[in-house]
Amino acid sequence: MYKTIICAIENSDEGDQVLAKAYQLAQLCNAKLFVTHIISYTLLPSDYQKELKENAQPAIEAKAAALDIPLKNVTIKFGKAYEQICDLAESKSADLIVLGTHSKKGLNALIGSTANAVANHAQCDVSLIKI
Repeated sequence: MYKTIICAIENSDEGDQVLAKAYQLAQLCNAKLFVTHIISYTLLPSDYQKELKENAQPAIEAKAAALDIPLKNVTIKFGKAYEQICDLAESKSADLIVLGTHSKKGLNALIGSTANAVANHAQCDVSLIKI
């Protein structure tokens, strides 16, 4: 079914939930699982970006390590989340992207979100986990 799965998570309890579901799916499909966390700040000084990454990295790596996901399969990137997620999926020849979505209604639903942008730009299947 799926051979390579990208799971984009936030550093939160919701991120844990999304990763757990992506992990279960990867186990069912015997697929390789990559975990990514995107930091949206790109116009900040590089030393501040480094600090943001250093603050997030231990938690993201711990989430992956708790599921025996190799640290070489974990990335933290800067930029527009949907672009970084889609680029990673292309570079890894992923056939599925898994990410969380919050239920939005009204004006927020029209404006869009990372999940919506990934769903519209990805070259592979996208699974949205409602959190």
